[in-house]
Amino acid sequence: MRWMAGLAAGCTMFAASPAFATQWIGYFEYGSADMSPAGYSAARSAAAYVRMAGEKPVRVLITAHMDAAEADEFSDELGLRRAQSMATELVSLGVDPALIELHSRGATQRARPTADHVREPLNRRALIEVIF
Repeated sequence: MRWMAGLAAGCTMFAASPAFATQWIGYFEYGSADMSPAGYSAARSAAAYVRMAGEKPVRVLITAHMDAAEADEFSDELGLRRAQSMATELVSLGVDPALIELHSRGATQRARPTADHVREPLNRRALIEVIF
C-alpha cells in the first residue's frame, strides 16, 4: 500500500510541473496577415503563460500556414508576415523577442486536407508553441 501512496505523490508532482510544450492557434482571413480576435486571444494566453511559467521557456516557436488557394496567389512570404504579426503582438505583451523563432510552412501542412485551389479557414493559421 505504501507504494500506491508514493505513486500518487509522484503523479501529483509530475502533473503540477510545467508542460514540456504548450500550443495556441490564431487564424487569419484569406490573403491577410492581420490577426483575428481569436488570434489576439491566443497571443494574450500564450504571453500570460510565458510570464507566469515557473521556469523560463527555451523557445517560443511561431509557425504560420496558408490554405491551398493562397499558395497559388501568394508567396510563402504571407506565412512569414502572419508569423511576424503574431510575434509583434507577443512582444507587445511582454515576451522576450530573443525567445521567438518564426517559421512559414506555406500550404504544406494543412490542418484540414483539401484539394488544390480550395479556400479553407482552418488552414490559415499561426501556431504558437512554448517549449521548455
